[in-house]
Amino acid sequence: MKAMKSKRCRSIAVAIVLAAMLFVVGVGRAEAELGEGLNFVMVNAGDPANPFHAKIVKGWNEAVSALKLKATTNFAYGDVSKSLDYIDLAIGLGVDGIYIFSLDPDGVHPYVEEALEKGIAVVLSSSRDPVYGPDKVPFIGYGLVEQGYTLGTYLARQLEDGAHIALFAEFIAPYSDLRRQGILQAIDDAGLTYTAPDNFECGEDLARAVDIIKTYLIAHPETDAIIGLGSVTTPSGTVALQDLRYEPGKVKWVGFDLLPETVEGIKLGYGASNVDEVFNFGFNACMALYLKAKYDFVVGDMPVATAMVDKDTIEGFEYWVEKGIK
Repeated sequence: MKAMKSKRCRSIAVAIVLAAMLFVVGVGRAEAELGEGLNFVMVNAGDPANPFHAKIVKGWNEAVSALKLKATTNFAYGDVSKSLDYIDLAIGLGVDGIYIFSLDPDGVHPYVEEALEKGIAVVLSSSRDPVYGPDKVPFIGYGLVEQGYTLGTYLARQLEDGAHIALFAEFIAPYSDLRRQGILQAIDDAGLTYTAPDNFECGEDLARAVDIIKTYLIAHPETDAIIGLGSVTTPSGTVALQDLRYEPGKVKWVGFDLLPETVEGIKLGYGASNVDEVFNFGFNACMALYLKAKYDFVVGDMPVATAMVDKDTIEGFEYWVEKGIK
C-alpha cells in the first residue's frame, strides 16, 4: 500500500512540475504553440445550470485557454445514453482527448476501450473505469466511499441509537451508492443501530427535490437525519427543513458541496457539508489530457481535496465559493 501511494504521489508531483515548466516556457513563445493542433472534448453528465458542474467547466476553460487548445463541452443533463452518444461522436471525429464525468462506468467502458485503441487520451471523473488503472486512464477526484465515511463519522457523533435516516440523491448511480456505503459504514463503526431506506432519486431540479424531501418529512415525522448525496439534494434538504419550520438541529442535515442554499443552511446552523475543490476537476483533467496527447505522459490519478464545513468554519470557504473554486 505504501509503495502504491508513493508511486502515485511521485506521478502527481512530476505532472505538476512538468505543467509548471510548460507554462513558464510558454510565456516567451508564440501564442499558439503550447497546444496547437490539439482538440479535446468534455462530456459532462450534468447540467450547466448546476453550480457544481459550472465550476468544473470554469476550471476546464481556464486550462483550455492557458494551453491554447481547441475544446468542446457537451452536457447530457443526467441522460446516460446521451453521454454515450457524445463520447461516440468524439471518437468518430478523432479528437485528441476526451474528459468524461461519468455516471455509468460499465456503460462507458467499451467507449473508453475504443478511444484508447485509436490513440485518444481519456480522463475520468465521478466513476473510475472498471478495467483500466491509472496508468491508462487517470481519475480526477477522490474515493467516494472514503468521502462518505468522513461525512458519516461527523453525523454519527450527533445521532442516538435507533436513528431514522433518509438519503436523497439526484440519480441512483455509483456516486450516490458509494457515498451511501461509506456513510452507513461509519455509523456502523460507531456502534449505532439505525433505519435507512433505499436512496430516494430526486433529479437535478432543486424545487422538485425540495418537494420530495418535504413530502418524506411530513410522512415520516420520526426522521432524525436527512442526507443529500449530491450537490442538488444537499441544499434541497435545508430548504425543506426551513419551509417546514424546523428549528436548526431538530433534524440533522448533512451533504456534499456548497451551492448557495447549502451555504445559507450551514450559516443558519442546520448542519454541515463535505466540500471539494470543484474547479480542479476540470482544470486537472485538461492538464492530464494535454500531457498525454502531446507528450504521451500519463499523470496517474489526481486527487481533489475534501473537507467538512459547518457553521464554525463556513466563513473561511465563502470567498472560494464566490470565486468558483469550491
